[in-house]
Amino acid sequence: MDFSAFRYALGTTNSAKKSAVQMATGTEPACLSVPSGISDQPMSEEETVEGAINRAKTVYKQIPGSDIGLGLEGGLTYDSQHKQWYLISVCAAWNGVELYIGKGLSFPIPNQAAERIQQENVELSTIIDEWSGMTNSNHQGGAYGLLTENRIRRADVFRDAVLAAITPFLSPYYK
Repeated sequence: MDFSAFRYALGTTNSAKKSAVQMATGTEPACLSVPSGISDQPMSEEETVEGAINRAKTVYKQIPGSDIGLGLEGGLTYDSQHKQWYLISVCAAWNGVELYIGKGLSFPIPNQAAERIQQENVELSTIIDEWSGMTNSNHQGGAYGLLTENRIRRADVFRDAVLAAITPFLSPYYK
């Protein structure tokens, strides 16, 4: 499959997300910061997917000549059975007719982070910046990078989500 056959519009200027698209497609996406239409820190899979879809559809409309609009959204989801919060990464891919959703790794986050997010109404990136001593960690390795000592980075997880979302546009098995 030739993932570079399309012109991609990405609904953010976040460097980790841009890198994810570059790794997945071998191309440079046209980037434009567009609103997600959801809270700054999504707290469910449904809200995270909604934000990704909103970004994909908006950027597709706003960047003429794009073949596929991509919306990448990170969020949290709670597994009530195992009483654990997970960090999730979602990609929505929209070509004006078809919509596909790809999801990356679900990664458990420390309970102390989840408690602070709920009690203080802060984003996970704020906590990760504090713990790492960095600023804008979400443009770099993010929570994944800090928690795994860079064995997994934010761009890696979003790369997988991008590949999952765009594969149906190229694979003959989806036709």
